[in-house]
Amino acid sequence: MLPAVWINGQRQPAAGLHVSARDRGLTLADGVFETMRVHGGQVFRLERHLARLEQSLAVLEIPAPPELRDWIHASLPDVQDGDAAIRLTVTRGVGAAGLPPPAEVVPTVLVVVSPRPVFPAATYEAGLTAQIASGRRNEHAMTAGLKTVAYTDAVLALLEARRAGAEEAIFLDTAGHCSEATASNLFALSQGILITPPLTCAALPGVTRATVLELASALNIPAAEREFELDELLGSDEIFLTSSLRGIAPVSRVGEHAIGSGTPGPVTRRIAAEYAAVVERECGS
Repeated sequence: MLPAVWINGQRQPAAGLHVSARDRGLTLADGVFETMRVHGGQVFRLERHLARLEQSLAVLEIPAPPELRDWIHASLPDVQDGDAAIRLTVTRGVGAAGLPPPAEVVPTVLVVVSPRPVFPAATYEAGLTAQIASGRRNEHAMTAGLKTVAYTDAVLALLEARRAGAEEAIFLDTAGHCSEATASNLFALSQGILITPPLTCAALPGVTRATVLELASALNIPAAEREFELDELLGSDEIFLTSSLRGIAPVSRVGEHAIGSGTPGPVTRRIAAEYAAVVERECGS
């Protein structure tokens, strides 16, 4: 039964002790992770997730264990009904007190298989409400574009949004451009063009984001990665967020501003339907 926990390729009791108190992922957020969807007993676009993770590891100079794929595949039999979520975390491993990385790195690899979250039907039928975060994404940060385990800003932004009665938070970058949500990429339909912030606005190179851009091209929906500011976002006809587990999530309101008609628009619905079809086609039994 889920959750199932694997540490460096070894199955561990889910309620057991898993990581050293001196692991640098815990003490310094010195590591990266991927969250992946399992459907039909298969990981959706596994190779893209691993490519992004390995690129981030290379920047951090953490060696990528060659067994990553094998360890993920070993965890899949734990998925009883074919649908689940996998979180793959790789840290620099155990280190001495202090900031300097150890000379010899022995990474810690955690594979946690959990039930896929069940999102309310209203998320897709009525759309999410969002709030603009008071903090900013720093497009100049050395970790910009890396999916590190340091997610405190996102946690604080989500807490802030919930205090305001919203379900999500959207970040701007330091120049005032729209960036992304707490754990999702951002899309808007503006003057008939589907736009998403470029990676230079501190947006993560999301796997679902890339899939949506491919779908837009296949469906002849004009799309562009370009900078845009809050005024254009609020004046757009449709907004949606993308992530591996939530898929395509419409946004119906940002702060006090209703987006378009205040309900998920036709382009969002079309993209969502095509995205579901792609997942089924690639992973369905």
